[in-house]
Amino acid sequence: GPSAQVPQIRSFGALPHAGMGGCCSSGAADDVVISASVPPPVYEEAEAVTDSLHLLAHERLWKLQELDQATKIPFILVELTGEGDGDGEIEICGKDEYGIYEALDAWLRETWDCEALDPGDLTEDTKIPFCKAQYRWPGFHVSGEEGLNNMGLKTMELIDFVSGKMSWTLAIVNGGNVGRHGEVREQQIVFKAPHPMNLVAPHMMIELRTAGFIEVSADLDETDRAVLEHIEKFIIERFQAEKLDGFEEFCSCYYQAGEGFLTGVGEESGLGLLTTEVCDMVVALPGWSLVACNSGSYAGGKHREQQMVFRRDYNPLGDEEYLSVNLCSSGSVQVDGKDQKAIFRKLDHYLKGRLGCQVADGFPREVPKATDEERSSRCYTWKAEDFLSTIGSLTVFFELQGWELQVCSRQTISCEHTYGMAGYGDESPERALNQVEEQLLLFRPGATEVGAVNPHLFLEMYAGEGKEELYEDEEATQVLANQCMRWKVIGPRKGEGRGKINEAAQQLSNFVINYLGGSQGSEENTFHCNVFMCRGRFENNLAQWTMRLCDFLVDRLGWSFVMCSLCNQGEAGQLRSQQLVFRFDGDKRDMPLSTTNFNNLDMSLWEGDQSPSHWTDERVLSGKVVQSVQRCNAEEKEALQVMLDGTFKRTLTRDRQPDDDAPENEEMPYRLELVDAFRSEHVWLHHRLRERTMEAAGDVAFDVKTTIALEGTCLHSRLEPGQAYLYHGTNPSSSMSILKTGFALDHAGSSTGTMFGAGIYGAEASSKSDEYGRDDGGNTYPGLLALLVCRSFVGNPYVVQHPGDYVECAREQGYDCICGDRESKVGTYREFVFFDERAVYPEYSVIYRRQYDFHKVPESMVVPTTGTTGRFWQIRKGPEWQNLPTEVNKLLIQAMKDEEEVVNVTLGGTEYVFDIVAKKGTNQKTGNKVPLRAPMVF
Repeated sequence: GPSAQVPQIRSFGALPHAGMGGCCSSGAADDVVISASVPPPVYEEAEAVTDSLHLLAHERLWKLQELDQATKIPFILVELTGEGDGDGEIEICGKDEYGIYEALDAWLRETWDCEALDPGDLTEDTKIPFCKAQYRWPGFHVSGEEGLNNMGLKTMELIDFVSGKMSWTLAIVNGGNVGRHGEVREQQIVFKAPHPMNLVAPHMMIELRTAGFIEVSADLDETDRAVLEHIEKFIIERFQAEKLDGFEEFCSCYYQAGEGFLTGVGEESGLGLLTTEVCDMVVALPGWSLVACNSGSYAGGKHREQQMVFRRDYNPLGDEEYLSVNLCSSGSVQVDGKDQKAIFRKLDHYLKGRLGCQVADGFPREVPKATDEERSSRCYTWKAEDFLSTIGSLTVFFELQGWELQVCSRQTISCEHTYGMAGYGDESPERALNQVEEQLLLFRPGATEVGAVNPHLFLEMYAGEGKEELYEDEEATQVLANQCMRWKVIGPRKGEGRGKINEAAQQLSNFVINYLGGSQGSEENTFHCNVFMCRGRFENNLAQWTMRLCDFLVDRLGWSFVMCSLCNQGEAGQLRSQQLVFRFDGDKRDMPLSTTNFNNLDMSLWEGDQSPSHWTDERVLSGKVVQSVQRCNAEEKEALQVMLDGTFKRTLTRDRQPDDDAPENEEMPYRLELVDAFRSEHVWLHHRLRERTMEAAGDVAFDVKTTIALEGTCLHSRLEPGQAYLYHGTNPSSSMSILKTGFALDHAGSSTGTMFGAGIYGAEASSKSDEYGRDDGGNTYPGLLALLVCRSFVGNPYVVQHPGDYVECAREQGYDCICGDRESKVGTYREFVFFDERAVYPEYSVIYRRQYDFHKVPESMVVPTTGTTGRFWQIRKGPEWQNLPTEVNKLLIQAMKDEEEVVNVTLGGTEYVFDIVAKKGTNQKTGNKVPLRAPMVF
């Protein structure tokens, strides 16, 4: 490609709260043995792949397999490419967990009439594989010159299968157009580990196109038809739109916007403002939130499109509204949305002071007016800087205000305007269409105005430029020139958060050197490499390496994958770059995968077993499959809620971690509110439990609180003598894994410790197991946690009151499990420890949220807490000590770790100076002092 089209790699410049641990250009964690002569680390000019590079590419892919031994969150990426009407291709990358490749293969062949292609494999005599599975796809359709195609509809069909049937979680929808006229459509859909709520959560896509059209694609149940009716009413009224018939091949509903809507280029289209209005309209519906936002362009970049994918996931942010910031490399920054919490004033000060922006003259022009006075669109001029640095800086600003980055996306458009510091709208006749890059970021206000900067890593891969004659050869594999990757980190300056950042930076540097053969560039955190290749103009391995970097940062380092965004530049979109965002929001648990191969089990073992009468899956009942997950019926969910309520008590222990969603002065919810529940019908685990139950001698009765709470419910009658239901707190994706495989003793205690010895832990009180409940992080059903309800053989337990390792003693004396009774000793809880995997059958996954509003719980549950976590700084107000807000508590604990003495904080709009050594706070306005009390545990 011409050098003029190569994106510039700029210096990051200064960034508040930004920093980097030393990068490693040698001394990687693992030695690499390469048998071929090593090609140069970067190619200044693209060339056809040589024999040595062919061998090296295969060896690198072989070596990467050693990183697949541990899995925290598996990912897959499905890329749909539509090259013309009836002419498409599909590639799949990522880990093959839970049989997802086999399921996708069957579905693509049967439903989409796809034909499997040969992607290559890891043997040296095949072509270099760019993916794990590849298909010819005849189902892509396009019509006319205005961008009408069925990519959105097909994306939603794929999501409905992978999420709705296979329970994998939609993480990203990302793509764009390539080809000289944007005629080739690419769409990347990223899914991550199965989550039970996917089986019941509906998804929906709304697409705005500046050719003047709106598309809605969704396959909702009859119970959700009112959602589509509400959206249709909004579109017709807001866009003065007309619904058009006859477009069912392309979308569920098709609308033509009225005159003056969705027209024009760049800011003049009003797309940013309209996007926030659509988002705010949808999230006002109960439980819905934005999951992905994908920007694209077509017709040579003259038209823009915005795809928004929504999911009913009961986000704790509720109906909080969105603010969009759109950066344009032509020299503009546009801000759209409602002015909440004085954010426009604060952002105006930041943009002018930090980025050197000025308000653009004469803006807006030809932009549809907002529907209310609080919503507005503002445009600034700026001297365009490196986007990676700027989005990091913007994220720092918004996080310090208590706002959260929700999605970001990039696109290349053709724009007439070149913004300079002279102002907006130069009317010079020399103006011409210029290819410019846009970056859209959407933020929402969080639960608090007190912000803290969480560790983030912003990574960009530039795949490089190829040779035109090799682009024209569909069979030739070429290694691209001038390819590189770079990253930017933000987060705390000191302490544990900074340690996580430095560790991630060091390990990522090692990974790039060790597995990608990278060499450090002249600029900090920039590496040259030679891994990106393409065949023809459109087939490339950028998605493959995207997944590999994602696997490394998530599985090896424990960061959350937040979003990724593809950008295609150059006259045919052949200059590709991928931007990824990761966040560290707590250590991830390893997925407790069992080593049992269910395909090799001897089915005769349970041939004589009678299946439980409440099982419903005919495949399980007929022996075709070993396990399936079914949604609980209303009677079961009612019983589970009764059990949750009947075993909940507001007793605090030091195992309860601070909850970011808790209101001030509350460390514990009043109730665990069941959102949904799922039953595992598992013949093997059911057989093992019955086998263990039958081995027990005598009829032993041990009172367990769950059994008492369940009296008179359908669940009570399902228990056999000696059995009880016990809770195990976890996160939803891990709960799906455990439902499938059962517990593995070699994972026992790996997440929460072993107070009474190594084993499988269960609790009789829902409030105890809630201490270990988590959501999945990374914007995946935030605020929804999981409890496993396990049918367990308690039998005759060995009862102890003091911490210690009692496993061998209990086993030798013939006890069935251990009951650690801290309730009778210190008034907290009883826990049960099992040292025989057969004794625990994880039967239900309960998805719940913590209810902190005492107005929304039964009156009998509105009681004060007892005990303490000892994890909060407290302030004395009158005669009582009160916990400081969670975010303030985080700041003070971090200051303690960093050995700081004085911290400035804001409480209820009042500025304080806290002396954490003297344990005094001073009101900056009045000078009054208030006592502080430090936590016992931090």
